[in-house]
Amino acid sequence: MPNIVNVEVSQQVAPAPSKLQQTGAFISQGATTLAPGETALLTQLSDLSSILTGSVTIDTITWSTGVVTVTTLDAHGIPSGDTIPVIISGCTPTGYNGTFAATYVSSTSFTYPLAINPGLISTKGVVTLEDVQELVAMNNTFFAQGQNLAVYVLELGAGTPAQGVTELSTYIANPTIKFYSYLLPKTWDTETTMVALATQYNGTTAQTYFYVTTTLETYTAWNGIKSVFAAVQSPSAPITEFSLSAMFRVTLAYNPNASNLAHPLAFSYIYGVTPYVLTNTQQTELKADGVNWVGRGSEGGISNTIIFWGTFMDLSPFNYWYAVDWLAINVEIALANAIINGSNLPTNPLYYNQNGINTLQKVAQATVNNGIAFGMILSPAAVEAVSFITYVTQNPSDYATGTYNGLSVTFVPARGFTSITIYLTASNIPV
Repeated sequence: MPNIVNVEVSQQVAPAPSKLQQTGAFISQGATTLAPGETALLTQLSDLSSILTGSVTIDTITWSTGVVTVTTLDAHGIPSGDTIPVIISGCTPTGYNGTFAATYVSSTSFTYPLAINPGLISTKGVVTLEDVQELVAMNNTFFAQGQNLAVYVLELGAGTPAQGVTELSTYIANPTIKFYSYLLPKTWDTETTMVALATQYNGTTAQTYFYVTTTLETYTAWNGIKSVFAAVQSPSAPITEFSLSAMFRVTLAYNPNASNLAHPLAFSYIYGVTPYVLTNTQQTELKADGVNWVGRGSEGGISNTIIFWGTFMDLSPFNYWYAVDWLAINVEIALANAIINGSNLPTNPLYYNQNGINTLQKVAQATVNNGIAFGMILSPAAVEAVSFITYVTQNPSDYATGTYNGLSVTFVPARGFTSITIYLTASNIPV
């Protein structure tokens, strides 16, 4: 029997929110059992232990003319032909212990320089790649900020900093997971190829950032690089601390919405880190060049450790590029979603005409309005659209290809205060 009423159902699918800006990775060079290019998600402090490379037991250790030769019971992990840092511990005499630049001899032997003979070995200890200790410090400091945020480890394989940079460059070009930011090993601070790689991501749409632990002597190599967030770590910090990992975690915790506004990064609280006691001159120079450090909120009567000054090395505050990236990511998703859904709504299709342009303008404006409501963009910020008649008259070939390049918006990213002045006048004239 024919139906009196026929019902046709169309479907609109809402966009999934982008998680790119909450996605970051610790860089490992041989500290994990992962294969080079492989990643692992850490959701809690203890997750790292199951993939961490262990220490290797020393079989023999001898000193001769300023060089120590070590053999191990199992493969030590130093790549053939390389010299990389290792940690010797548990030996007696203790003069054999410490962090040294170890040079590969075979898969179970290596050498390292040691000027003074410690004497005949009586207790043989273990050897650990220095990157293991550093990765543990990254992990400890990250999760000291809280347990409700996950982070990835990206394994690049044991090797020199230059080899690591090459592997990272290859990964970024063809990632299995696209990361917004990378926390780099400290040894990469003086690696010139890393400076060159970071410079490649200076573009306004790059959406890739590198977190670099630098020093008072070396930070100028990163001057002006938009993709670099650099910080100096206090020389008093213990080996279990990786100060920049605390700042890294704060940046990944941003998830702007109506009830969780994007706060300024400058002066954000961080925990389990050591303040860097700097002279006034040093503080002035670091601030002028965009270098960050851990300090205390003493000026505000607060003893907590906080971030000074929350800027990238191009002197832009973190919130500036975060807001730019947020709007670029989300307006692309919103417009593409509207176009795709508009091709699947027979009752109200999205056509390339004035009504279609008006619809896309409203979609883009809604995203901009969210940016304002979420604390990332100053109001007002209006999306402009070139009219259909004007656009196709000026660009007649674009209509044939379905191309419209007439949307635009000028906006100002929100930022916090970093310096204020109040003028006080003392008077002996009573009111």
